[in-house]
Amino acid sequence: MKRYIYVLFLVILIIAPAAGQKGNEFKEFYYPPASKLFDARHYFKTLQYYNDELAMMKLKSAKDSADMANVYYLRGRCKFELTDKRGAMEDLTVAIELFSRQESFYYYRGLANHWLKRYAEAMADYDKAIKLNPRKMSYYLNRGFVKYLSGDLDAACYDFSKAGENGSFEVYEVIKEYCN
Repeated sequence: MKRYIYVLFLVILIIAPAAGQKGNEFKEFYYPPASKLFDARHYFKTLQYYNDELAMMKLKSAKDSADMANVYYLRGRCKFELTDKRGAMEDLTVAIELFSRQESFYYYRGLANHWLKRYAEAMADYDKAIKLNPRKMSYYLNRGFVKYLSGDLDAACYDFSKAGENGSFEVYEVIKEYCN
């Protein structure tokens, strides 16, 4: 059954990626050429694009930390997809330092920590993402998985339930198996 939980986790990770949210003073944007490469899963080429973008921003002494944070975030997502979880975590940490009010930055850093089995750090990142956007089901779902892996079944079941309330109806199979 543990394998079922991981398969569900991977499916939901693919179908429910974090996206920029309105109302928190951050405009998440994608650079058109890189966006098409990322969507086509050409992560290495996308990573090279963001490396070049960061180099240009540093040369220009970029004044907008939100723009630079976004590039670090997007590069971190590329590294995450390329299985460089530590590199992703470093880029996402820089993004958070530059702009700390974007929940997707915390969510993806939480995912990187989660994969590295740094459950306390993952939990803190998911907590922050949920605080910034309490309606995102993938945040509750992944925090629930961390709680489950940490041995806190009651808290995991609560988060699975919150994920279900927020749109993850697939999670009710997990709830039926583990939480009743």
